[in-house]
Amino acid sequence: MLNIKCFTFNPICVNTYVIYNDSKDCVIVDAGNCNTREDNILFDFIEKNQLKPIMILNTHGHFDHILGNYSTAEKYQIPLASHPDGLDYFKNAYAYATSFGMMYDKDKTLFPTIELYEHQIINIGDDELEVIHTPGHALGSCCFYCEEQDFLITGDTLFCRGIGRTDLPGGSYSQIVESIKYKLYELPDETVCYCGHGPETTIGDEKHHGMII
Repeated sequence: MLNIKCFTFNPICVNTYVIYNDSKDCVIVDAGNCNTREDNILFDFIEKNQLKPIMILNTHGHFDHILGNYSTAEKYQIPLASHPDGLDYFKNAYAYATSFGMMYDKDKTLFPTIELYEHQIINIGDDELEVIHTPGHALGSCCFYCEEQDFLITGDTLFCRGIGRTDLPGGSYSQIVESIKYKLYELPDETVCYCGHGPETTIGDEKHHGMII
């Protein structure tokens, strides 16, 4: 069984998720920790619960979602996985961050070494997450779905009563609508959505009350 712990990090309030099972294996999704204090919050939780990190996952490569990749990977000697379509975001992370007035060490960009694709299965011990490719907010955007427990990590594709912005490089409103209507809305209404920013929601709530109906 998978458990989920959420931390909200950095000035842009990214939700960083630690997903772990009863065997203590875990993945970190969207490591947004941006300074020593936030590093320690994340690392203390992992160590106090005796978790064994195996991988960092990025829902997409926007700088606010990757700020903690380097320190987390260095701490636990684990790889980073992301969709290859978003590689340019990692290459240009410094420019993106500084354009938003954020401090970013250009020498500490961690590049993905594992490529994620549609329907790929990520194993966390005996538990599984399925990759759902959801372009629109950013090139290479992905969500991670646990069918057995009916939850979804949505990144910035779907929010509670909102969707990810599409006016940044690689964004497309038509693509994000297609990703939501023809992929995410095909999941059960009861699916709990853990979003990249803000509170959780469900697929059913968003189908009936959200922006894309």
